[in-house]
This record gives sequence, C-alpha cells and structure tokens, in this order.
Amino acid sequence: ALQMYKKALQIQLATVGEQHPATAFTYNSIGGVLDNKGEFDQALQTFEKALKIRLAMLGEQHPSTARAYQNMGNVYDVKGEHDKALQMYEKALRIRLATLGEHHPDTAGSYHNMGNSYRSKGEYDEALQMHEKVLQIQVIKTGEEHPDTASTYNNLGNTYDSKGEYD
Repeated sequence: ALQMYKKALQIQLATVGEQHPATAFTYNSIGGVLDNKGEFDQALQTFEKALKIRLAMLGEQHPSTARAYQNMGNVYDVKGEHDKALQMYEKALRIRLATLGEHHPDTAGSYHNMGNSYRSKGEYDEALQMHEKVLQIQVIKTGEEHPDTASTYNNLGNTYDSKGEYD
C-alpha cells in the first residue's frame, strides 16, 4: 500500500502540486499506513502535512480538517500521549459541532475517542460523559437495537468496570 501511495504522491506533486486536496488525501493515506505499521512519529509528520494543506485550502472549519486532527489524535493515543490526543480530538469536535452538528456520526466519533482517552488517563467521570453523548447520538441516529449502540454500551461497561463500579 505504501509504495502505491508514494507513487500517487509523486504524480500529484508533479501535476497538481503540494497545495491540493488530492495531495492532502494521499498524505493522509500514507499517514494511515505508517500508523498501521507502528511508525508513529512518521505518521504524525505525514498527518501534519495533510493538516497544513487542508488548513490552507479548506480552512479551519471544514470536516476534512477535523478528520486530520482526529487522525493525529489517534496516533497520540496509541503512543500513550493522551493529553495531546485530547487536544486534537477537542479541535476535531469543535469543527464537527460547527459544521456537522451534534447528532452526526463523525461528532459521535469524536466523543467516542475522547471517552477512550479519558478512560486511559483514569479520568472515568469524563469518559462516562463522553460515552453517554455517543450513546445519545446513536440512539437517535441508529436506534437502541444496533451493533454500534451495543458497542457503546460495552464502552460504558468497560469504564464503569475500570472505575470499580461493578453493579
């Protein structure tokens, strides 16, 4: 995958240039592969390139910019840098609330990731608040009887378990 993405990037840089949404998309794809390979610092550098292009081409208040922040947050989370992850997730959340609204699945995704980061930090009450928001969105959008809703109940259960609230 990485070889193909790098070939695409080479062509894009030669034809449409660095400051183009397609180039940002390819940087994002490369960052995802590097993340999957465990090359987290390189993934962050690549996601940062995608973010800079998106900021220049699309501005701060765009869902694609939010995705760039979200991707960077995911890498920081895997690295155990939960405070940095939360900063990225909060930026993504603000953009998603402004552009997509409270009840959009991507907004739920921001709350979900923030909840997991808070749980990893041992901040269980904050984690529960985030997962409750996800649950509210999912019940509205997909209903109570949906696999994603069940997954959120599991996240809530994991958080209560971590908190020591077993009943």
